[in-house]
Amino acid sequence: MRIVVVGCGTLGSQLAETLARSGHSVAVIDPDPLAFRRLRPNFAGKKVEGFGLDLAVLAEAGAERADALATVTDDDNTNFVVATLARERFAIPKVVARIIDPIRAEIYQHLGIPVIAPTAWGARRIHELLVGERLLTLLASGNGEVRIIELDVPHRLIGRMVRDVAVPGELMVVCLIRNGQAMVPFMGTVFDDHDLIQVAVSDQAMPRLESLLD
Repeated sequence: MRIVVVGCGTLGSQLAETLARSGHSVAVIDPDPLAFRRLRPNFAGKKVEGFGLDLAVLAEAGAERADALATVTDDDNTNFVVATLARERFAIPKVVARIIDPIRAEIYQHLGIPVIAPTAWGARRIHELLVGERLLTLLASGNGEVRIIELDVPHRLIGRMVRDVAVPGELMVVCLIRNGQAMVPFMGTVFDDHDLIQVAVSDQAMPRLESLLD
């Protein structure tokens, strides 16, 4: 893929390095030439000095032919505008913006810009580590709105069926591990002692999941 990364800070440089090592064609934009020192000397991508808000700079980085763009500067407004330009002016198929302010992240998502909100995700993760030690998050999708959580089957569920805990749109058992063997359970699958289950759960259903453990 041809990918443009706007911002060569700590995150941008690591992202660019990871993408380049994966075989993608990468161009990195930053107004500070010293920022490119964060890249390894053997970095295989292109370095473009300038502001990501500048259409000419985006064009120099190959935005007109890009398959994807990630804008990860330290300024939320810049990231939002760059993401908008990437989609509307350059018709880049995949665009992601880092938004630090959780309130702005929610607004920008409603405007149709895919965002990564590290502050909101970090707060959820720290909360989980502090008070949710019984639950192991295997995967968080989006900004953590939906998670895949692994846990031992609660005692109160032994002998009951998967359908007894399923809540459409909120909570669903997606995998059951019994005697080391994983399976996708049916609604009629009966929970057994020592089962390990993986549950897809939305944020609003977390209290329901916690209640199963109490």
